[in-house]
Amino acid sequence: MTICEDPFAILGVSPEASPADVKRAYRRLAMHWHPDRNPAALAEAEFKRVNAAYELFLDPQRLAEWRQAQAASEAGERRQREGKGSASKARESKGDGSSSGARKAAGKQNEQSAGEDLTQALTLTFEEAALGCRKTIALVQGVRCASCRSSGRVQHRNSVPCKHCSGCGRLSQGGGETRICTSCGGRGFLRETDCPDCSGSGWLHQPRTLSVTVPAGLLAGERLRLAGQAPLPAGSGGGGSDAGKAGDLYLEIKLAAHPLFVLHGRDVHCQVPVSAYRLLCGGRIEVPSLGGTTTLKLSTDPQQPLEYRLPGQGWPAKGRHKAGDLLLQLQRIQPQSVSAPDVELLERLEQRLAGDLARRAPELAVWEAAMRARRKLAGA
Repeated sequence: MTICEDPFAILGVSPEASPADVKRAYRRLAMHWHPDRNPAALAEAEFKRVNAAYELFLDPQRLAEWRQAQAASEAGERRQREGKGSASKARESKGDGSSSGARKAAGKQNEQSAGEDLTQALTLTFEEAALGCRKTIALVQGVRCASCRSSGRVQHRNSVPCKHCSGCGRLSQGGGETRICTSCGGRGFLRETDCPDCSGSGWLHQPRTLSVTVPAGLLAGERLRLAGQAPLPAGSGGGGSDAGKAGDLYLEIKLAAHPLFVLHGRDVHCQVPVSAYRLLCGGRIEVPSLGGTTTLKLSTDPQQPLEYRLPGQGWPAKGRHKAGDLLLQLQRIQPQSVSAPDVELLERLEQRLAGDLARRAPELAVWEAAMRARRKLAGA
C-alpha cells in the first residue's frame, strides 16, 4: 500500500473508529479476499492491501506520519483546485462550456465502466471443435448474503459468549499474564457475531450455468468472447440493484487428445491399418472422418502409395483460412498365422503367378533366372 492510499477507506471504517471496530472490519475483509477462499484474479492483491492497511493501524508512529502526509497532500490538492476553479470561472465568463461537458462525459464513462474480464479454459473434442456444438459452462459469482443483508454480522436477541475468550473476557499471553480480549472488548459476551452463512464476508458464492454456442472450425488457443458474461466477484454489487456492469468472459479453446486423429495446422492425419491381401486386391475400404466415416478407393497397382490425401475433408474452413485435408497413412498388416486352407490357396496363387512372372513379378523372374543359371553351373 502506498502512502497515498487511505487505510480507513480500504477497511471501510471511519477515522474515529475504535480499535475493536478496525479489527472486526479487517477480519471480515481478510476472510473475504483470502486467495484460498476467493477465486477472483484480484483477490491476492486486495488481500495484501487490506493487510497493509491494518498494519498501518497497528503502528501509531506510521499512522501519525500517514495522517501528516495526507493532510499536506489534501492542502496541496485544495490549492490546486482553487487555482483550477478560478481558471474555470474565467472561461465560463467567456462562454466556454467545455468543462461542464467534460465532467458529464467523465461521469457517464464511470457509470458504464465494466468489471474485470475473465478467461476460462474450454476443452472440446475434435468433433465438437470441428463441427460446432453447444456447451454448458459452470460459473460461480458473488451474491449478497440474505441472512445478514450483506453486512457480515448477525444480531442476537440475547448475548452469546465470545468464542475467542470463551466468555471470560481475557486471553492468556504466556508467563501467567493475561490481556483483554479485543474481540469482545473484555465483556466476554457479544450481541452480534459473524454471519455463519457467509463467514462474516457479507457475500455468498452462487453457482450458475451458461449455455454457449461454439462455432465450427475453432482451433486450440483461439478464444471465444462472451460479452458481459464474466461472473461478478463478491463485493462488486452482484445480484443487487447496484450491480456493476459485468466484464467479458473469454473461453480459451483446448482440444482433447483423439484416439484416431492428429492435427497439423488444419490438416487431419490418421493411420489406417489395412490387410496386405486387401492392398493387393484393391477396391473400396471404410476410413474415419471428422463427420463419421467415408470411403477410400484403393488402387490395384502393387506399387500403389500408402498415403492418400482427401482434399477439403480436414479441419473446416474459418474466415480467411480454407479447409484442410484428411491425410490417411495406410499400414500394411500381415497375418500373424495362416491355416491349412490358406496355405493351399496361396500355393495355387503362386502357381498362377509363376506362369507370367516376367510381366506380373519381374523381380521374381530375374531371381528365378539367376537360380536356373546356378543349377546349370553346378551340373556342369
